[in-house]
Amino acid sequence: MSENTKKQEITEQEDIFADDATESLALTSGYFEKINLARDIAGGGKGYCTMKAEDKKAKATLYNACSNPAKLSDCINLPIKMIHFYVEVIQVANETTGEIVSVPRVVIIDEKGKGYQAVSVGIYNSIKRIVSMFGNPQDWDSPVTVIVKNVDLKNGQHTFNLEVAMD
Repeated sequence: MSENTKKQEITEQEDIFADDATESLALTSGYFEKINLARDIAGGGKGYCTMKAEDKKAKATLYNACSNPAKLSDCINLPIKMIHFYVEVIQVANETTGEIVSVPRVVIIDEKGKGYQAVSVGIYNSIKRIVSMFGNPQDWDSPVTVIVKNVDLKNGQHTFNLEVAMD
């Protein structure tokens, strides 16, 4: 496969992801209406974050949470008091086909500034649902406590999702 063909396929995958993600985010909350996830994030290497980091300390907290997060897969059934999140699109090789695909990387930031990350469509979809029901994290009066769940799929694989704790 030529380099141009690979680039074309990646671009088409990003466009598909952009349409799906942007439309579903825009439908779930007016908060996301102006975001074109794949073009804004994947294309420019940017991410989307709910934390406003306006001073040096906040910027360092955000950077550290996103750059050295714990794995959500190590936090199964543990409560995390989420106050913010960061989402970016990364490209990975499909383990079966070797094809390069765009997938969401989500970092949940807790009330202590610690980050927890997963490359997971299930976690990404959970975040979308939480925002659609609880609104913009910047407007929350208190953290939303989430619990990471490991969900077995019919095909023998698994995914992760978030359960909201009733605290």
